[in-house]
Amino acid sequence: MNSGEKPCKIAGIAVGLLTLSLVPAWAGCKSATSSPLWPEVARAISTAQLCEQLPVGPNRTSSFKVVSADVCSTGANLASVKATALLTCETDDNALFQMAPVEGKVVATVSLDVGACKITDTHIEIDGEIGSLLSELPDTQDFGRNWAQSQLSRLCQLR
Repeated sequence: MNSGEKPCKIAGIAVGLLTLSLVPAWAGCKSATSSPLWPEVARAISTAQLCEQLPVGPNRTSSFKVVSADVCSTGANLASVKATALLTCETDDNALFQMAPVEGKVVATVSLDVGACKITDTHIEIDGEIGSLLSELPDTQDFGRNWAQSQLSRLCQLR
């Protein structure tokens, strides 16, 4: 499967947190990690297999830990979600050539119109060694946005 055929799971961080933005409005920002919904969201986020998007090399997610997640009210029915995670990718044990693990920080930011159930903007940044590898994949931002919108639409149907 080509990397372009897989939606970018990085945006899953933010989309998982969008459930938290479907609660009653508040002023300013709140940490998603202090929400009663956090354990469920954290479980969903922990299944993100970001490294598996790489066709070769360190293409196995060995660690993905969310260190912060904030949901901010930005106006009537508008919100933004910003999540930061630490990612470590390793080479599969059965790979012909073994590589040292690579690490990076993932920051996903999603702006959305909660009332219209529409994502208005997304931005994904990945730094470190893994960032240079994942950034070489074509259309990462577009696929991330499309995947995030599909997940938000699914969540909105549950309201």
